[in-house]
Amino acid sequence: MSPEEDGSWSPQVRDLAAAVRPQWARIDAIWGPLKTAHGLHLRRDTDGDAVGFLCEAIAVAQQHGFLRAFAFQLVKDDLVGDGFDEHLVALLGESAAGLHAFQNGVFSPASARIAAQGMLRACDLVCRIDIGEQHIGTGVLVRPQLVATAAHVLWDLFAKHPDGSLVLGPDGSPQAAEGSLALLTLTFGDVEDNLPDDPGTTVRLAGTVAALHPQWLARSSPPTPLERSKALADVSDISGIEAPEGPWDLALIRLAQRRPMPRPVLRGRASRQPFQIHVLHHPQGGGLLGQPLLWSIGKLDQQLGTPPVRWLHDANTLAGSSGAPVFDRYWRIVALHQGGSRVVDCADDAAGLPAASRNRAVPVRDWCERLDELDLVELTYLSELRRSPELGAGPHPVVGRQATQDWVRLSLEPAATAAQRLLIVRGAPGTGLHFTKFLVREMVEDAGGVMVSLDLANALDDDAAAFAGKVAAARSAPARAKVAASGLTTTQRDIRRQVTGVLYGAGSRPTWLVLEGFGGAALDVPVDVRDLLMDLIRNLSAYPSLRLVVIGWLEEPPPGVEAFVDELTDPAAADIAAQILPVGSALLPVATQMVEAELSLEQFQGVLGYAAALRVLERLGHRLRAAAEGSA
Repeated sequence: MSPEEDGSWSPQVRDLAAAVRPQWARIDAIWGPLKTAHGLHLRRDTDGDAVGFLCEAIAVAQQHGFLRAFAFQLVKDDLVGDGFDEHLVALLGESAAGLHAFQNGVFSPASARIAAQGMLRACDLVCRIDIGEQHIGTGVLVRPQLVATAAHVLWDLFAKHPDGSLVLGPDGSPQAAEGSLALLTLTFGDVEDNLPDDPGTTVRLAGTVAALHPQWLARSSPPTPLERSKALADVSDISGIEAPEGPWDLALIRLAQRRPMPRPVLRGRASRQPFQIHVLHHPQGGGLLGQPLLWSIGKLDQQLGTPPVRWLHDANTLAGSSGAPVFDRYWRIVALHQGGSRVVDCADDAAGLPAASRNRAVPVRDWCERLDELDLVELTYLSELRRSPELGAGPHPVVGRQATQDWVRLSLEPAATAAQRLLIVRGAPGTGLHFTKFLVREMVEDAGGVMVSLDLANALDDDAAAFAGKVAAARSAPARAKVAASGLTTTQRDIRRQVTGVLYGAGSRPTWLVLEGFGGAALDVPVDVRDLLMDLIRNLSAYPSLRLVVIGWLEEPPPGVEAFVDELTDPAAADIAAQILPVGSALLPVATQMVEAELSLEQFQGVLGYAAALRVLERLGHRLRAAAEGSA
């Protein structure tokens, strides 16, 4: 009877063996040198039971004190699957190697005023990263619409095959998992500050959550298998990492709206001599949301590779600091913090494992110089409407509305998913609900598409068939596409098919159906018209040429149906200022303050929403543009 059959293998040993990929030739290549170094003779080819051999090898390695070294090589060669780290910890206890470390307490003097100014600017670039309302890491703004962080921070949001391997795009970059956008939150300005009227009292500011682009993962480069291990680490190991390919343990997150930032702050080249660094980071601790922005000072004192592909430093960090920017003394970003080792385990040294008491960072050199070629072209937005006479004499400014435009862009893609073809727009009166129809129309027509719009306030007396007839008339459909009236609910499916046939016909280009007027009087939309709409939404995946925009609809989509819900609010001061000044203008912060003051005046006079924004634009536009031209 084998040891496995008589129960000699513990559940922990069997679980660990089950988490190893059965690529036996590669496992033999790892086991051979280790068994020889420890005077053992266990070989897989002497026993037909390969799994039994692996269990015995794990048990023998544990008994002789080199299981961690065996596991280390398995991880490095990417021979482990899900659960390996947890099963290894169950056998060995907490590893000597872990993420992040408190390394020193040294402060190197710097020019106080210059350093303080640089730090304040840098603080505005750093954000806390949460996944599912739990703090997970730190990020930094590297372009007005791009945030950089460590890829292992976002590992759970990457799409994966059933075996746990990454789903890669044509360029080899990991892809975002379905539904990941709803889990990811970036918060800027999570800091502690003094109360204005009581400098001795501090308060933690809530910060602002940045809206994310629907295609939030702009580009990524995964960590090595060893770098993503939770149970093993070797900060000096750079095997398999090359310049300029990496991998770089990097993820670039695309924001839905531009954020103000100073001139480019990335430093591609840095001294090969040790130099002082500053790390701005959000460590974990103090609750699910982690800690407010903290500052650590240290020294970058070792560069791995020529040119360096990883750097070692001694600034104090903790879990949650991953992805944080590493600045030089001039507050230029030279690296992204990655992880590190907690303590040195002498037993591991004896087993042949390297042990280094340093934290590790990824230089920005290669990837920052390639940002502009990584298909990260800055998104441009429609700033005014010129073909909407229904709104009066134009042109008509488009204030904000980036989220709406982002959806239209996605919906224009021939392969747009059902979730990317359903837009629900909500908001209070004055926020631009009615304006949505004209914005969508100009974007769709510019792209050569067809849009059909209907106001539900004109369908209060319609049944489903009459409503479908209105759709046909709006589309100027031929007589053969007209829908016959019928009071039978069993005809709902036929009516739906005729509506979609009217909209786009076999082989024709995509059509956008825009339905508005769900507020006010149209709250009493007939039941069968409402049911027809719900039926269209529920079966949208069956009609790949249909794009549906529902304006003012307060109901939630049916269970299992995804939609982009655009919740409109009063135009923000930053959006109004951005409407006046060019992108990246140094006057934007001052202009935003001026707009806020003017909006407060409008509110005092009872003017709100889009109307207030247009009045402020008219008053401040010429003055701010002239100031921008004068400072150019």
